[in-house]
Amino acid sequence: MEAAGGVVFRSVRSAVEDDLRARDVAELKQEIEQMKAEHARAQADRKAKLQAKIDSLNTKLQTKLEQARQRSEQIRSETEAKVQGLRQRAAKAQGDVKKALDDRAAQIRGEYEERSRRLKSLAAEQLRKAAAQIEK
Repeated sequence: MEAAGGVVFRSVRSAVEDDLRARDVAELKQEIEQMKAEHARAQADRKAKLQAKIDSLNTKLQTKLEQARQRSEQIRSETEAKVQGLRQRAAKAQGDVKKALDDRAAQIRGEYEERSRRLKSLAAEQLRKAAAQIEK
């Protein structure tokens, strides 16, 4: 890509996945709001179709949110298992090996906490945007 004159952006896979999920949820919420606005302006014959579309979008949104919650729980469980395994190995180790294992456990815990903060920040931003849309 670079040889062809393009620009390559590198990111951590988890950050890309989190951003993609957040973007999907935001798009669904925006589409629901647009449908609700159209529903309010629509004539009686179109209202039923629009309501069905809104219901479908709400179902998709709930599915996405549930998938995100499950993935978050899976990540938490995996992180706890990794940290617990490293701590068990560190308890049996000595010297530099023990320090390296403890450092790795702390690093994994820190990465998890940073990712969790980033996801909460994205969720808070989406809520602020939704509140601003409602106020308009």
